[in-house]
Parts: sequence; structure tokens; C-alpha cells
Amino acid sequence: MKKDKTSFLHELFKALEAEDHDTNPPPGGEAENSALKGFTYINPPKGWFPQETPKGTFVGAPTLPSTKRPVEEVCKLVQDGPQRLLELLQEIGRSTLPFGNRELRRKVGTVVFMVPLEMLALHLGVSRQTVHSWKKKLEEEELIATEVLHEKVNGEYRAIGTLWAVRLRPGKARLTLDDYLQPWRNLALDISNGVLSYTWVKAYEEKGIRPSLDTLVLWATGKRVVPNTKSVAVDLGLILILPEVEDSKRPMLITLLSTYLANLLDDHKSRRFFAGLMWSVARGQIPAQYLFSLLVRVIRDYTEGFLTKPGAYLVKTLKEAS
Repeated sequence: MKKDKTSFLHELFKALEAEDHDTNPPPGGEAENSALKGFTYINPPKGWFPQETPKGTFVGAPTLPSTKRPVEEVCKLVQDGPQRLLELLQEIGRSTLPFGNRELRRKVGTVVFMVPLEMLALHLGVSRQTVHSWKKKLEEEELIATEVLHEKVNGEYRAIGTLWAVRLRPGKARLTLDDYLQPWRNLALDISNGVLSYTWVKAYEEKGIRPSLDTLVLWATGKRVVPNTKSVAVDLGLILILPEVEDSKRPMLITLLSTYLANLLDDHKSRRFFAGLMWSVARGQIPAQYLFSLLVRVIRDYTEGFLTKPGAYLVKTLKEAS
């Protein structure tokens, strides 16, 4: 995952080097915000402060090509289509493993995660039916095991997504009882926040926007991101990696994000305020996922006309959270 992030950020920073960047760390607290971090591997969604489950965030960066890694003995000469799907699933699975834990990466045989099938289809540029047929072939080879899970919402059982057990090493993929019992998703909350895979289908039909590999990994780790159809120049999901970015690279990335927010919310005078929020995330003073969720709600309410002063609302909400 780190390799993919490094490559992605390298291209981003290279494109930004020609610009002026005056968003430096605020001295002495200036512009800062006081508001306040051989077995099966399962990476279920975690709770995020102060919500039980995260809301979505807008993203819209160009689709990143899947990294072509060798499938080794795990891929038993399956056809080209199923192999494409397997390589994508394995890349997502590897990316959910904690970076730096070499022993875990060396021993893990199966990775279990949840990603909607239609989002995989959009990323691969094929139909949902095609991915389903490829999935069947991989299941016959026991390279993957899948199950569509359901949750009761408003008295009716509805599908919450496809659960994938993917082999990274030779062996047979299996789903266990523990896999079914994991709290993979709060569908009722996602529905109320408009965080559904259908938003990606609609964005593709209307704007041609596809989910990137980074987007699929975020969904697999419980971070709901939805497409930004107003502007595809900036991926707001970059906020999630601010704490991990090199110190020398942060000013450029924060300039990009703060300028984007100022333009999106029609509040150019508050660019330094948004930069202060980004620095608070980078320093661990504000949880990245919390700011994600808050900004999504603010952007959605502002674009739909329910909020007229987004900056003031952000300040009020952050003070209450602290």
C-alpha cells in the first residue's frame, strides 16, 4: 500500500511543484484549531470519533491503474478476465494489511474484506454481470469465496455488500462463522448519509467517473467515499493520509486541499482556516476520519442549499466536539 501511495503522491507533488505554496505550518498556534488518533486476516470497519460509523467523503481523482503483481502459484492459469479480477482483489487485500508488519504479510493466507461488486466492475471497466461470471470461475478454483450479506432496514432485509475471502498464498479460500459476525457495515446510517455504491454507478453514467484503486481500498477498510461530481481535480480522500505524508511534502498537499475547499464552498477568505484544519489533522489534533465526515456533511448541505455559512458551522461544530 505504501508503494502505491508513494507513486500516487509522487505524481501529485510533481504536478504541484511549479505552483506557489504559502500554506506553511502556522507558528505558535496561529490559524490552528483547538478541536481534537498461514491464517485469515480480517479488517472490519472501526468506530470513528464521535460517530459510531463513518460517513462518506467526496472523491474524484482519475482512476489509478491496478498494480500488476505476480500472482505466483495462487493463480492456476485462470482465463484473462478472471485473472484481472483476482489480481485486483489480491491488491486490495494486500493493501488492507498493516504496513510494516512483515511477519503478518509473510504468513497471511486469506484476507477477508467487503467491497460492493458493482464498484469493482466500474473500476475494471466491465459490466456487473461480467464480474459475477469471473467471480464464479475463481470460486470454482477455490481462489476466492464470497457471500452477499444482508441487514434489516425499516423492516426489510437489504444487501449491504459482497464479502470477499481472497487467497494471497496457495490454498483454498474459505469464509468462517467469525467472518459473518463482523460488523461490516451500518447500512441504515449509510442510507441516511447517502453513502451508497449506487452513487458511483450514477457518477459513471453522468460524468464518466470511476472508483480508483485507492477508493476500493478505502471501502474495504470501512471508509465510505463517494464521488465528487462537481470537480474531479482534487481527491478529498487525501486528508486520510495527511498524518503519513513526509514533512517536506505536507505544505504542498495542504495548499491543494485548502484551496479546493475554499473554492468548493465559495469562501476564498477562509483558505488559511481550512489550511489550519489540515495541519491539525497532520499533527494528530483532529482525527482524519472525523474531519472527513464533517466536511462531507458540510459540503452536501451547502451544495443542496441547507447551509449558508459553512465556515461558521465548521467552527461551531469543532468547538462543541472539543
